[in-house]
Amino acid sequence: MADPDGRVSLFRARAVLPEAGWAGRPADALAVAGGRVAAVGPFGELSGAWPDADVVDLGRRWVIPGLEDAHCHPTIAADELCHVSLSPPDQRDPRRVAAAVGRAGRSNGWVKLVGWLEERCGGAAVDRRLLDRVCPADPLVVVHANGHWGYANTAGLARMGFADDTGAVIAAAVPANGWVETGSDGLATGRVFEQAMFDIMEPALARHPGRVALAGFEDRLAALRRIQRDYLSRGVTALTEALCGETGWDLLERIQAEGASPRYSALAPVGDPDLARRLGERGGPRLRLIGLKSFVDGALNGGTCLLSEPVPDGDPQQLRTADDVARELRLAASLGLLLAVHANGDAAIDVLLRASERTGLSGRIEHGSVVRDDQVPAIRRQGWGVVPFGSYIHEHGERLADTYGRARMGRLIRHRTLIEAGVPVGGSSDYPCAGPDPWQGMWSCVTRRSREGEMLGEQERLTPVQALRLYTSGSASVRPGPGPAGALRPGAPADFAVLDADPRRPEGLEARLGAPVAATFVAGAPVYAGRDVEVSGPEWCR
Repeated sequence: MADPDGRVSLFRARAVLPEAGWAGRPADALAVAGGRVAAVGPFGELSGAWPDADVVDLGRRWVIPGLEDAHCHPTIAADELCHVSLSPPDQRDPRRVAAAVGRAGRSNGWVKLVGWLEERCGGAAVDRRLLDRVCPADPLVVVHANGHWGYANTAGLARMGFADDTGAVIAAAVPANGWVETGSDGLATGRVFEQAMFDIMEPALARHPGRVALAGFEDRLAALRRIQRDYLSRGVTALTEALCGETGWDLLERIQAEGASPRYSALAPVGDPDLARRLGERGGPRLRLIGLKSFVDGALNGGTCLLSEPVPDGDPQQLRTADDVARELRLAASLGLLLAVHANGDAAIDVLLRASERTGLSGRIEHGSVVRDDQVPAIRRQGWGVVPFGSYIHEHGERLADTYGRARMGRLIRHRTLIEAGVPVGGSSDYPCAGPDPWQGMWSCVTRRSREGEMLGEQERLTPVQALRLYTSGSASVRPGPGPAGALRPGAPADFAVLDADPRRPEGLEARLGAPVAATFVAGAPVYAGRDVEVSGPEWCR
């Protein structure tokens, strides 16, 4: 397709949309040379300019800029695919949980269940004693879907040194910015939060990586290949791994070296600047470190984010102060990197705004889930970008409404308010905390309806064009440095998706839900193609 010697390929289609909201003259052809866009325009005009070009006829289809997931966790998702995930109904049945434990493998000595959402099982609270009954011998960890907390049995707590074999918490072993919950009897309930949980399941943040419940490298690599193919089949040509240590980087480095991959950007943990320096020297043409990752509060889906108006039964967690974030902003600037800060609640965003006032520096707000009206001008003025959840209203809307109250849903996940205020806003899945499908994310932003059909926060609905822009030029606007611009302009990387319907129309957008695109190209070369699309490329890309 794209010739490294500069030979031009002409892609002919029903329509080529250089950008999401394109209102210029109609175009039905895209010229590509050396992996970059040479021109967009009428086929007759471009074929006259390059009479010897190779012509690729894409039929009566639409060509759009490649999609970009600005915040996801493919390396974490790869590990989760190696473990047992139960549906919520199964999570509520202790016999099915016990059966899952029985068929689960062991990862570094652990039994690991993932994607957990339920707080009760068999009519009782999910706690250490329940987990001891279903898994009495081996260390067991149950990871909540939000990735910020979970449950461990007595053997699991003992393995980490967090508690003894009676459940008595050993306070000196519990990390700063981590919690082990205790009950009325003073013993561990089994719930562990933030850094204590990361010590168990996230090698990028764990203090003792050798203890982490992690599948083997080859198993995770095979799972990452499946994840990558799924992304490519949905038209995604770029994504940001939002927390990447050495273990995750090794996976990304290996898979991009195999060829026909999307473009990967990554964020390294802010607490290890030496790691960031090392990763910055590694990578490849489709793998680049762009920033450092920090955390100010907990999870939206779970009620642990930091709010100015706390919710009933919430458990708000503040992990950093404005002074901490100010130091991290200066560190990131000294390394020439972005600081991306996990901040869900409005009080957490206040911490970032104070840090920015003190330093004159800004970065990117990861999630920014609860935003007050008075914060929006400051976010724009200080130069913060925001990456809210894309599909959370659809996937978790009812739970969010129950936790935060329906009256507050208009202040949750405020894509429209931020976009119309001129704030750079990117589209993200936060996969595996939600599904990876960007089209579902767009549809959720357009409809603001939960799985059950309830509309939540109608005033924040986007148009289909705004939603498409969110996952193209919007995501590009919150990613620093070179890379796809989210638009097919001359000189830009020739990263694009081929669709069977116009995504700017509601019916065209809805048609994409759960369905693969016709084809996906990175640097003008096919990385995914449906069976009825005639392009040359590796057989595995079909």
